[in-house]
Amino acid sequence: MFEEFLQAARTIFEQAQQEGRLIRNPDTARLRAMALEEPEVRETRYGSLEVDSEPTSRAAMFTKNNIDTKFGKEEYDLLEAAKRRLAQQELVSIDVQVGDGTEGITARLIVPRRYAHVAYAGLKLFKPTSTDNPTYQVIMFMDEAFEANKRKKLPEKDITIRLAHSPDGRMVKIVRNSNYFGEWKKGVFAGEDWRVKQKGNAIFLHVGCRRDTLETPHGGYRTVCSLFAALSANGKTSTTCKVLARKGRERSWLIQDDGGALYRDGSFRGFEPGGIFIKTDGLNPGDQLEAYYACLKRETFLENVWIEPDGTIDFFNMERTSNGRAVVERRDFMHAAQTINAERVDNLFLITRGSTIPAVAKLTQEEAAAFMVLGQSMESSAGDPTQAGKIKNVFFYDPFVAGDRAEHANLFYDILKENPHIQCYLLNTGYVGEGESMRDIRLQDTMGILDSILRGGLDEWVYSPRTKLHVPTAVRLVDSILFHPEKLFPHDVFEEKQTALEKHRAEFMDRFPGLRPEIRRVFQR
Repeated sequence: MFEEFLQAARTIFEQAQQEGRLIRNPDTARLRAMALEEPEVRETRYGSLEVDSEPTSRAAMFTKNNIDTKFGKEEYDLLEAAKRRLAQQELVSIDVQVGDGTEGITARLIVPRRYAHVAYAGLKLFKPTSTDNPTYQVIMFMDEAFEANKRKKLPEKDITIRLAHSPDGRMVKIVRNSNYFGEWKKGVFAGEDWRVKQKGNAIFLHVGCRRDTLETPHGGYRTVCSLFAALSANGKTSTTCKVLARKGRERSWLIQDDGGALYRDGSFRGFEPGGIFIKTDGLNPGDQLEAYYACLKRETFLENVWIEPDGTIDFFNMERTSNGRAVVERRDFMHAAQTINAERVDNLFLITRGSTIPAVAKLTQEEAAAFMVLGQSMESSAGDPTQAGKIKNVFFYDPFVAGDRAEHANLFYDILKENPHIQCYLLNTGYVGEGESMRDIRLQDTMGILDSILRGGLDEWVYSPRTKLHVPTAVRLVDSILFHPEKLFPHDVFEEKQTALEKHRAEFMDRFPGLRPEIRRVFQR
């Protein structure tokens, strides 16, 4: 049904253009002026813009794609509704470059002028271009249910979101009754997720990417590139963005914060060339110095962040939502690299949560593939605010994967096998233990672990028979109890929890019968 979606997008665009209702590719200054016309948009004391979106998160429960779901009458009705609703409105359309531009991948957003803020932010995350044949298209429209939705919790809202992918990697996404910026951003993400793997030479991952040149314990310097896979709000941006460089010729660079393709030759290519998407809840200069000051820049776009009447930004006020976001231009982030690509990936860190999981463990490539399939994370307000804080499993930490999951995982495993130099690790960024014995894994603990690994100073790993993982013997400035959660529970309680966890892992893997035997065996020990 892709062709029907494509034709609807073409009709909406061309009709508006012919009738003089289309504002095509306005610059940032004009988009800012249009955004300020919206009653929900406010200017902060720093001159940046903030908007309260509806809803305040992605609407995953209302989202389907044509690869995993058979489209029919409901989708035809959606296309007709979109054409009808947008036929009388003034529209804003922006074309943007996806990636570094070398592949010619582009995306187009079409949105009513009433919600021009989405385009304003979108132009910051990507780079402007002009095209008559965009690879991806995202179209937003609202109907009579939109206002009523504001009084309802997310599961009760009347929202429809559909993505139609083509066999050659194009995509059209129709969004009904949401002006949340993430629906545009993740629309492009979902398009890349599907397109990149079609040739079989790469896989798109929900990862951040950083490059560090650091002094080793033995003298001299080493440069390494690391990927961090995680679900939203589990620590990906924090671990990707925080500077480790401290002296001399040391350097830390942010390459990409939220997605990119890992190729068979071991290289990485990011997809957002213009900006960085940051979760702002509790943001402070103590823990996230780089992100904090970037969020105070005039050109930063804020969404669902509390603003006081005098324009003061309060990152700690979560009365409306705990899913505050910011789009920061790369030029305003003090250590954003000039490139969004990396020639060689050296490390892959999988970020997880769980009271019985060590703060860090070294993985084999088979274990890394299995843990990616497992995707154990903590639900956040970015996904479903009504379930925030609960442990969940999301395949590959990526709710936007479409198509055969086993084939997806097998491709990832093949790429790892062709790059034996890539070292894989499991990072728990939550806590270990429970009750009075619970120990929080602080950001400084996680960064201390990363500092040791990236400097090449963490060589001794021992097998922990109770967690069935390899953990470090010691890490400088990090309490070793964080590597041994079994010591924080009574013996029988830990065994009960670990047995239940292993059973759950094995059962989850059974959902994907086409997985390579090497991956399946990891949780069948």
